[in-house]
Amino acid sequence: MPRPAIRRRGIAAALACAAMLSACTGSSDGETGSGSPAMAAETAQTTAASAVSAAATSSLDATPAGAAARQKAFVGAALESANAYAKTLPGRTAAEKAEAELATSSVKVLGVSRSGDKPQQILAQTTLKKTGAAVLVLLVADTPGGPFKAAAVTPMLPDAKLDALDPATDGSAAIGDGKGLATRPQDALAAFAASVKYPDPTATKVLADDPLSEQLRQSARAQSQALNNQGAFTQEHDPKGVLGGLRLKGGNGAIVFAHLVRNDAIAMRTPVKLTPAKELTLLTGIKQITTEANLTSNEIVAIVIPASGQARIVAASDQLVAGSGR
Repeated sequence: MPRPAIRRRGIAAALACAAMLSACTGSSDGETGSGSPAMAAETAQTTAASAVSAAATSSLDATPAGAAARQKAFVGAALESANAYAKTLPGRTAAEKAEAELATSSVKVLGVSRSGDKPQQILAQTTLKKTGAAVLVLLVADTPGGPFKAAAVTPMLPDAKLDALDPATDGSAAIGDGKGLATRPQDALAAFAASVKYPDPTATKVLADDPLSEQLRQSARAQSQALNNQGAFTQEHDPKGVLGGLRLKGGNGAIVFAHLVRNDAIAMRTPVKLTPAKELTLLTGIKQITTEANLTSNEIVAIVIPASGQARIVAASDQLVAGSGR
């Protein structure tokens, strides 16, 4: 935790056959904050470093103390995902744990919300400790001076870039209702969900091509083909809402964090013996599937929506949070 979304294994590929959250985007037009940051830049840096450290440490603690620490470090879908990942820790190798570990010594604040905008937000960047890959962390606080918790922890996609936000000393405007953006955040999210469903994805001009969407489509096709006409595979991405985000510098758009729930389902036409993926077994205890399986995963994506032109996904993560099979 976090795991880059483009490395997610799908259900059928992982089965070997032996026979909204509601939107919390701040002010209505993205420009009604006071024009000053919600906190001093030095305070934001200290707060971000502490919050990211708490998230990183608690993510790798499978004890009851770890569960209590995650409750303080995460919120919403990020909390559900962190708890699900922690449940699998006893069965993971040291290398697997190291692959998902966040670095805590190089946290950088990219942007801070403005005074008067709610919730208060800090957008920070850290890295995966093992690979050095960039990770965006959205921190939110429901009340001024309240504790900041991670609402999104999203590794950046290969070659993705994030345009600059206003300096932390100035504060960044809230997304609001999306006025001045090429597309509304909710519409961009819906377009992404439709473009990666299986079967029958819907092409979109709202979003630029990105490696995450292409990987999801290719993986779904491969999973369906792997069944060799013995069963059916479907994949749905259900938009749950905007988690937060901030406007970019100079009116160049906004960075938006959003939550979707992905449902992978397989239904066999005749009973066969299927071995679930390791993660599903660790999370649910299911050791064998014969007729059907359903997997539920949290997907969190970061979308840059410009003032004009196509939106683009710049960071994403997913985590299996529930599953069933028989």
